[in-house]
Amino acid sequence: METIRTYLENMFMTLPKNRDVLRAKEELLNMMEDKYSELKKEGRTENEAVGIVISEFGNLNELAEDLGLSDTLKRMDDEPKRTVISLETAKDFIQNHIKASYKIATGVLLCIWSPILLILLSSRYDESFFGVKNGGTALGMVVLFTMVAFAIGLFIMSGVELNRYELATDGRFLLDHEASSHVRAEEDRNKMSMATKITIGVILCIFSSVPIIMLGILEVEEYLLVYGVGVLLFTVGFAVFLFITAGMRQSAYQILLKKGDYTEEARNRSKKAELIGGFYWPIIVIIYLYWSFTTGNWHYTWIIWPLAGLLFAAVTGLWALMSKDRTS
Repeated sequence: METIRTYLENMFMTLPKNRDVLRAKEELLNMMEDKYSELKKEGRTENEAVGIVISEFGNLNELAEDLGLSDTLKRMDDEPKRTVISLETAKDFIQNHIKASYKIATGVLLCIWSPILLILLSSRYDESFFGVKNGGTALGMVVLFTMVAFAIGLFIMSGVELNRYELATDGRFLLDHEASSHVRAEEDRNKMSMATKITIGVILCIFSSVPIIMLGILEVEEYLLVYGVGVLLFTVGFAVFLFITAGMRQSAYQILLKKGDYTEEARNRSKKAELIGGFYWPIIVIIYLYWSFTTGNWHYTWIIWPLAGLLFAAVTGLWALMSKDRTS
């Protein structure tokens, strides 16, 4: 009987969830259950009964007129077809996202850690390194560029993996019944793991500045404060790694379930933001360069970027609010 219910869920999966469709779905379920019970009383096996029920009631187009769904199916035929995501595809998408998250997180970690050795060795610029003046700085630069190069390689690899699917940008897909149940269960199981990673990451961020604060209070030599900066970057790198892996795994579930930033409304807001940003940010760049070159005050013209970011958020938010009011 569970097989019949699952089959029915998949039959109605692409239809809108309005009152007429839900009524027709309930009516068809009752018809299928009655037929199944009748066949079982006749002595049919489980598989035989299910097979006969599905063959008799499994074509929605043939039953559309009796169920009052003719107009609904006609409208659905006129709309672009939606891709149906199976359980296997959903699992592959989640695993693909998880693998990419570790590559991206490792790349960001390398970028954050890349200047640590340079900072530490440059703090003792007056001393030779392996008998070479400024050898420490040179070694630090080599390590920095090497780590950044590896990070870029990881970003490119993760981008290739993520581009296998376009579900994050294209919302025209549906999960079948099995896939939907699996993803919801996985999301529930992941909540505690995600909360743990975020909690540890926040704690690391808070305590990352403790060495610098304590060394500042103790008024130690300046090069020791630089070591505190190294500890801060090292700790923050771990925290960001946890944030990215936790966040991207959760985003995989939200993409499939169309929740959070991946609802239809959120996608529309994102498209509007891209439209505004297409001409907004080039204008900001022109203003920044003109102001900087004409005044030569590069040391404070950077303030335009956080101000521009705040203004952009305000503009896109206002546009979304006005669009919502017009729609309602």
